[in-house]
Amino acid sequence: METSKLTAEGIIGEAVRIGAKMSGGEFPIEVFPIRIQRIISSLHDCQGYPVDYVAAAILAAIGVGIGNSHLVQVKRNWLESPILYMALIGRPGANKSHPLSFAFQPFIEHDYCQNQEYQKSYAEYERTMSMSKKERMEAGLDEFPQ
Repeated sequence: METSKLTAEGIIGEAVRIGAKMSGGEFPIEVFPIRIQRIISSLHDCQGYPVDYVAAAILAAIGVGIGNSHLVQVKRNWLESPILYMALIGRPGANKSHPLSFAFQPFIEHDYCQNQEYQKSYAEYERTMSMSKKERMEAGLDEFPQ
């Protein structure tokens, strides 16, 4: 029985070979709405991001945005959410990270804003909890703040 050793270069090379064999052309961005097609094309033209990496990152971001708010009924008693498992495979320096950063930037910004709001609320809670029960009642605050 012959065993082969897995290496990063071997995996990437095989993925590139399979991708080239299967695709036979560019990523079909025409499946996207026209505004998203323009975003993908602009990022490719202006920033040099590979079309397939940008399109895959946008698909993953859309899935994250939808979350479990919408489900598809495949069969009776079989519901699926738009969760996508995605891996961008390419050689180092193939511009994989930038399309992901671009697609997920709105989520990162939203998370940052939500964290800032939480930090303010928590500081207020800590300040309120540092008061005695009597001081809280005199200040018109809840006896047991949330």
